[in-house]
Amino acid sequence: MKTRLLALLCPVLLAASAVAADTTDALPPLTVSGNNYTDPSGAVVKFWGVNLTAFYPDKAAADATARNLAERQVNLVRPHHMLRSSKDWNPSMASGALVDYAADSRTFDPVALDRFDYLNAALRKQGIYLAMSAHNTRHFLPGDVGILSVSPEDDAAWSTAISELNDWHWKKSFDPIKALPVIDERAALLTAELLVKLLNHRNPYTGLTYAEDHQWISLEVVNESSLEYAIICKNRFPAYFEERLQARWREFAAANGIASAGDIYEPRGSEAVRVRAAFFRQLESAYYDRIRAAMESTGAKIPMLFSNLWRGDNATAMAEEKSEVIENHAYIDPLLVRGVKDGIADAMKFAVKDKPFFVGEFNQAEGSENIKAQSRYRTMLMLGAPAYAGLHDWSGIVWFAWIHGTRRVGDDGWSTRPDRESHLGEMVSDGMMLDHLRTAGLIYRRNLVAPSRDPMILATAGPLHAGDYHGLMSGKRKPLDGWQNIHGFRRTYVGEPTPQAGTPWLNDRVAGPVITSDTGEIIKDIARRQLTLAAPQAEGFSGFLDDSAPAGLKHLAPGADAGFATVLLVAEDDRPLAESTRLVLSRTALDMVLKETDTLPLALRGIVPAGATATFKVTRPAASEATLTARADGTLVLPAAGWHEAELHIAR
Repeated sequence: MKTRLLALLCPVLLAASAVAADTTDALPPLTVSGNNYTDPSGAVVKFWGVNLTAFYPDKAAADATARNLAERQVNLVRPHHMLRSSKDWNPSMASGALVDYAADSRTFDPVALDRFDYLNAALRKQGIYLAMSAHNTRHFLPGDVGILSVSPEDDAAWSTAISELNDWHWKKSFDPIKALPVIDERAALLTAELLVKLLNHRNPYTGLTYAEDHQWISLEVVNESSLEYAIICKNRFPAYFEERLQARWREFAAANGIASAGDIYEPRGSEAVRVRAAFFRQLESAYYDRIRAAMESTGAKIPMLFSNLWRGDNATAMAEEKSEVIENHAYIDPLLVRGVKDGIADAMKFAVKDKPFFVGEFNQAEGSENIKAQSRYRTMLMLGAPAYAGLHDWSGIVWFAWIHGTRRVGDDGWSTRPDRESHLGEMVSDGMMLDHLRTAGLIYRRNLVAPSRDPMILATAGPLHAGDYHGLMSGKRKPLDGWQNIHGFRRTYVGEPTPQAGTPWLNDRVAGPVITSDTGEIIKDIARRQLTLAAPQAEGFSGFLDDSAPAGLKHLAPGADAGFATVLLVAEDDRPLAESTRLVLSRTALDMVLKETDTLPLALRGIVPAGATATFKVTRPAASEATLTARADGTLVLPAAGWHEAELHIAR
């Protein structure tokens, strides 16, 4: 099969030419270094990103979108579902995907490819990197059988099985389609082939092949996939694929001393369950190596990950062994102060020692009931994300999603239907989240929140198998709720320190009501339902207002005594807040009945000298300017209404 793969790829490989990478633009090459990426000077680069889902804009919208994202501090885009046939999201396009899905799934759609190239070049000019995928929700077609001819009977049977799989309801076929290249030779060849074609494709708008370009900072093999998870959840394959998978399982089990292992979905006994986990690990590891070899055959050197989203200890241990980059996905209750437990604990589950960690899809919890109950508090994520990502030293936060398709984006790159409501998959339309995207991005990208002073390593020893869904998703070990707000955490499966079992974060409950990070910068007050950040160059508040000043804040002073508010303050000139000459603020508020209000009394203390003036420039929702004078005690009262984002310029 290796010979066959090389034969298939050689014509593509020969087409590549050695063109030097462009180093004159705003996109320096990056290197993985421990928990983070670094630029050529050695400086840490943090990523504030968004998902662009099946997004194929025309040139005007592409240029505008790139500018808008850069203005909101976005420096990473995760193209998502780029091979999904998305005519519903892109009604003006032939397939709505990067391939045409005419006779097969192997042929690029020329319009989509051109738009993809132009958008990537536009993002590049704005200093925005890409996190790419080798799968991208691809569907295989019967016509793809030509990638490998076995026999007339086998070729026909494979095509029939693919037709059957594509006829299933998407909820039934979703996980099997993603897992197919792990268990099927043709699907693996097809994935490697298309990846090589794309990497060797020369973007006419940059002059670089994607293999030569360092715009790609990561490559996932497949999104949210685990064969162990799929089988434990009883996902079935068409008979053609399932019979071959079962045969391979029986062969593997016999080679590992189990003569009668049982059905792969119902293994006989705990030893068979353990061996089954090893079987899954072997299959996925081999497929990962295969995709890496395909990528490296083009000359590309892109940091890789197998998949994302916590799928248990076995998958995480493979990630520690194989992947240069780790990614989880987290859709969480935005009201982080609701209790000791919060979504940060779920988000951090997949973080691995000494590797960059991304939350590659991040937002409020999904589901109509969750959105109805929780979305009014969604702006707390704009404080919680940079605060706790900083504490845990994560490498990137990528919001899901900026947009799905091109239907809702105008030539100016903004939504054609903007409002102040929650839009989980269409952040471009959500005015309240956009109000804070720039300030939160400044806090995070500038690394203004101190990492944990006493970070913890959660060591887990084998065996790592799980026999059921609960065991798989719980994992063998996790910190008790609340410790995620105190320390940074990473996992390792290499060794287990002797004192591990006696650590307080595995044994002692965090009672609250006030939980303070080990840096002292972040305070989560469950009783008052308030989250505050107080760092030298940034402050933030999000939560319910009462008649006392929020804990920990030195400069921000909300004046209301009821309702809910999120306020962020950041120095844009890398100086402490009390010395800064240029600050950026954002604020949103809900009244006593939790309806959005434009009025929020707000003051700053200890920033503008007594009697001095400052220029207050409103940047959202509409530009305006005013001169403000600090009181004798150094309090600067800001306009109570008429703005959501503003700059404060101080002459010192």
